Amino acid sequence: MQNEDTIRWPTKAGYGTASIGLGAVELMLQVYLLELYILAGLKPSLAGLAIAVAVFWDAISDPLMGIISDKTSSDSLLGRRVPYLLMGAVLLGVGFSFLFSPETGASQTVLFNQLLIWYLVVNTAMTLYSVPYLALINDVSAGEKERASFFGWRIVLGSIGLLVGIGLPAHFSPGNPQPSIEELLSSRATTGIALGIIAGVGCIFSAITILKFLRGHTDRRKSIPSAPYNTGAIFKQALGSPLFRYLAFGFVAIAIGRSFNSSLALPYYRSTLKFTEEQFGLTILMLTIFIIASAPIWVRLANRFAKTTLFLSTVAALAIISSIAYPSIPPKAISWVILVASIGGILVSSIVLLDSLFSDFVESEKESQSRDVSGAYYGIWRMLSKVARALGIACSGLLLSAIGYEEGSLSQDYSTERAIAWAFGPGVAIFLAAGAFLISRTRQNRNSESQHVSNA
Repeated sequence: MQNEDTIRWPTKAGYGTASIGLGAVELMLQVYLLELYILAGLKPSLAGLAIAVAVFWDAISDPLMGIISDKTSSDSLLGRRVPYLLMGAVLLGVGFSFLFSPETGASQTVLFNQLLIWYLVVNTAMTLYSVPYLALINDVSAGEKERASFFGWRIVLGSIGLLVGIGLPAHFSPGNPQPSIEELLSSRATTGIALGIIAGVGCIFSAITILKFLRGHTDRRKSIPSAPYNTGAIFKQALGSPLFRYLAFGFVAIAIGRSFNSSLALPYYRSTLKFTEEQFGLTILMLTIFIIASAPIWVRLANRFAKTTLFLSTVAALAIISSIAYPSIPPKAISWVILVASIGGILVSSIVLLDSLFSDFVESEKESQSRDVSGAYYGIWRMLSKVARALGIACSGLLLSAIGYEEGSLSQDYSTERAIAWAFGPGVAIFLAAGAFLISRTRQNRNSESQHVSNA
C-alpha cells in the first residue's frame, strides 16, 4: 500500500486543469442555455423539454461509460481511461460552439431541434470525458487524504472555470447598456466558440498530464486482481446498500436545488433585481473568489472533523440564508447581493466534502467486492447528477411558463419578478433541506454497520 499524499501537486493541478473548461461549460449550460433559446424565441416549456431530454440521455449513458472504461485493458498504450478523455475533449469543443449559436428568427421546430441535437452532442462528450476523469482519482490515489486533495484541486480550478464562464459573456457582451436580442445572441455565439476552444484544450492538457503520470507509475495503471466483472452484481450491490441510497438521493435533492437555482439566476438578477450584465458578473466573481479561497479550508477541516457533520452544517446554513435573503433584497442593491454571494461562496465550496464522502465509499466498495468498480460507481453518480440537473432545469422552465414569464422579452411584470424571487430563495432551500435530511441518515447507517461488525 502506497503512503498517502505521495502524488506531487503539479500532477494534481494538471489533472484539475480540465475542471476549468468543464466548470465554465457547466455554468454556461446551467445559467445561460435556457435563457439563450428563450430569447431566440423558443417557448420556455419547449426549451425545458429539449434540455431535459438531452440531459436524461446523458444520464443513461453515464453508467455505460463507466462500465466500458472499467473493462478497457490497462495494458494499452494510453491506459484504460485516457483514450476516452481525448475523444470527449475534441467532441466537447466542437459541440459546445454550435450549441450556443441558435438561428435568429427561426421557427419553434428549428430552434427545438437545434437545441436538442447539439445538447445531445455536448452531453455525450461530457460523458466520454467526465466519468473516466472522476474514476481516475480512485485509480491513482493512495488513500483518503490524497483523494480529498484531488477533489480540492478540482473545486478550486473548477471555480476558476466559473470565472471564465461568467467573464467571457461579459467580455463579449454588447457595449450598449440596453442591447437588442440580436446583439445578445451574437455575443453568446462568440462566447460559445471561445469557450469551446478553451474547454477542449484544457481537457486535452489534463489527459496528457495523467497519461504522463501513469507511464511513470505503472503500478497504478494495472487493474487490481479481482473477481470477475459482473455488471449486474455491481449494480445490485450499489442499489442494495442503504448507505449508497441515502448518499445518492441526498446528493440528487441538493443537485436539483443547485440546478433550479442556476437556471433562475439570470431571470432573478436581471428581471427582479434589475442588474446589468456587469453587476451580474461582479456577483458571480465574488461568489467564485470565496469558493476558491474556501475549498482548501474545507479539505483541511475534513482531516480533523467528521465530513458528514461539516457538510450538513453548511447545507443547513445555506438553506436558511437563501430563504431569508433572496426574497428580501431590493432591486439594484448590489452591496447586499455581494455580501450574500460572499457568504454563499464559503458554504457552497463545502461540496468538496460530499465528493470526498462518495469517493471514500467507492474505495470501500472496491475492497469489499475485490474488483475495480470505480467507473461503474462514478457512472451512476454522474447519472444521478444529470437526472437532477434535468429535473432542476425542467422545473425552472415549467415555473417560468406557469408564472407568465414572457419569452423574447427583457422585462417582466412585478408579480412575475416576485415569484422568481421566492422560487430562487425558499424554493431552492426546500431541495437543500431534503438533501441534508437524507445525507444525515448515512451517519445512522454507518453506526449500525459498525455495531453489527463489533457484535459479529
